[in-house]
Amino acid sequence: MTLLAAVGITTGLGFGLSPAAGAVSGGNAQAAAKVTVQVTQQGNYTAAICVTDNLGGTCQSDVRKGQTKTFTVSPAKGTPVNVRVVPNGGGSAEKSVVSDKAKLKFETAGSKAKPTVKQVS
Repeated sequence: MTLLAAVGITTGLGFGLSPAAGAVSGGNAQAAAKVTVQVTQQGNYTAAICVTDNLGGTCQSDVRKGQTKTFTVSPAKGTPVNVRVVPNGGGSAEKSVVSDKAKLKFETAGSKAKPTVKQVS
């Protein structure tokens, strides 16, 4: 539910999120490694971009075409990193990736009504 709540909040707002209360009190004993995520916005729109893991994440709003934003998340082993793009006044798209890499790169594109997110490395 934490991920769904975190992603749901982003629709149209694009502000930072903090880890869920349950994340502080335990629940997953596996150590989480930090992952740096770079997202380059290539669509002809301004958008909020959010990057989350299983505990929470961060959003940056008003990202314009050609801008690259960097995020850091700490997913538990075997859990996904999620990248979501929400164009101002448009649709939304999300990509989830389970990876053991310390650095991931994504690119957004598509139209305001039908944006896309793809992993590029």
